[in-house]
Amino acid sequence: MTKIKKANVRIVVVSAALALACALFAGCASSQEAPSDAVAGTETTPRLMPAYHQKYADDTGYQCYGCHGATDRGNPNARNATAMPDGHYVNNDPSTQELDPIRNECRSCHSVDPNKEMHDDSYYEEAEEETGQHGSREE
Repeated sequence: MTKIKKANVRIVVVSAALALACALFAGCASSQEAPSDAVAGTETTPRLMPAYHQKYADDTGYQCYGCHGATDRGNPNARNATAMPDGHYVNNDPSTQELDPIRNECRSCHSVDPNKEMHDDSYYEEAEEETGQHGSREE
């Protein structure tokens, strides 16, 4: 074979190999199941807090666990709050009523979305009263 023919054969072989590899990867990607709601939401991307929570994010006197954590009163502690995911607790078990140490500072992962409006101010103020949270302000 001449050098030109050998070069052409190599190009054809490499091109075929690349085409086959692309087809295999495309086949794998299309056969994967869509992620579950848990994976698509809170397990991989922390939820954003609603706009009214800005005051809680700014004032460390407010503890997220006070409303959203599991207590003897219930899970969550505030009746209208969203409960923390089980994976945030020691041994993935809310009954321990103890957060996994890497989850103690909610503000480090969950930021406030200034455009996320969920409830009026009285809704959150009621939860503050229910749980006895008043931030750093003096009583």
